[in-house]
Amino acid sequence: MGRLYLIVIVCIFGATLMSAGCTPSKTEKGAGIGVGAGAATGAIVGAVVGAPDVGAAIGAGAGGAIGAVVGSVLNKKEKDEKEKEEIEKQLKDIEAQKN
Repeated sequence: MGRLYLIVIVCIFGATLMSAGCTPSKTEKGAGIGVGAGAATGAIVGAVVGAPDVGAAIGAGAGGAIGAVVGSVLNKKEKDEKEKEEIEKQLKDIEAQKN
């Protein structure tokens, strides 16, 4: 069980380092969180079947991929909202110029 805790701590530490430093995008944040959460969950599930290291590796890969997809969707949504706000602002400017 000590090895399992070590794997979980290393995964969480790695995810923290991935999101530290520069300002990461939502895709990068999602991938980092997904890797950490997936590795921790995979290690726990893997420990049940006797292979926490394999579980952590599989969980990290799957969690990272899923987290990146979710982050990408959030990035797109944020970009679309900003574009919508800009268009609305331009329309208000045009209306103001007409009057």
